[in-house]
Amino acid sequence: MRATKRESVVAIMRKPSALIAWKMLVLSLPKGIAAFVIIVAGLSASLPLSVFLIGLPLLAATLVFCRSIMLGEMRYATAWLQGKEYPEASAPSEATAGEQQGWRAWLLSVLKDGRSYRGILFGILQLPIGITAFTFAIVLPITALAVMLSPAAYEVSMRLFDFNLFASDWRFDELFGWEMNSAQRSWVAGGVGLVFMLLLPPLMRGLGRLYAAWILSVSGPEPVSRPNPESAYEGGKFPFSLENHEIGAFHPERSIPPVS
Repeated sequence: MRATKRESVVAIMRKPSALIAWKMLVLSLPKGIAAFVIIVAGLSASLPLSVFLIGLPLLAATLVFCRSIMLGEMRYATAWLQGKEYPEASAPSEATAGEQQGWRAWLLSVLKDGRSYRGILFGILQLPIGITAFTFAIVLPITALAVMLSPAAYEVSMRLFDFNLFASDWRFDELFGWEMNSAQRSWVAGGVGLVFMLLLPPLMRGLGRLYAAWILSVSGPEPVSRPNPESAYEGGKFPFSLENHEIGAFHPERSIPPVS
């Protein structure tokens, strides 16, 4: 018990990885496109057919698929916030649950579950949020790298194309009284790009926390699985354990005395 608590505290105190945050932001766009296309196509095909009861299984399948994408993103974001590289093993799939309880009970459980309709919200809003996250994840590193390579870009442009990229004085002469040539200005720009590169990991973590907050807010809390007391008695099993002295206290040969 102490080891488990200690491991959970260490996982919470572990800093989330900036590289995994960048991967999560980049992959948010293809996941958003897939969720948006599936929810729009599924609703467009299932809602008109629901009048004839044919579209209800298709609607349930669409809701389950979007909910599975949402829950997968929730587990991935939660694992990243805890400093883990991969999420923990998920619960049994909806298909397995449907086979165990029958397709009618499965259909009713899907239509009554609030997360099924949250999956619709996720499938619609994930596309613009994924576009925004993907844009920041791509533009920020490329811009920082391009600015950091300003001295190399200046040398290439001057020697190959005879074009001065840093011909402007940037108003440094008027503001600070600095007199710099184009090469010096390129090195100043390279220093700014280097500082920007050093700030990229905390920026990626901040964007990852914003994205994780969106996922956790739309998905809601994780459902708590509670033991079924009826299934505990199947096969002669008891839901609680008895000590040896408690077991020995019961004697089969003893009978209840008759009531006088």
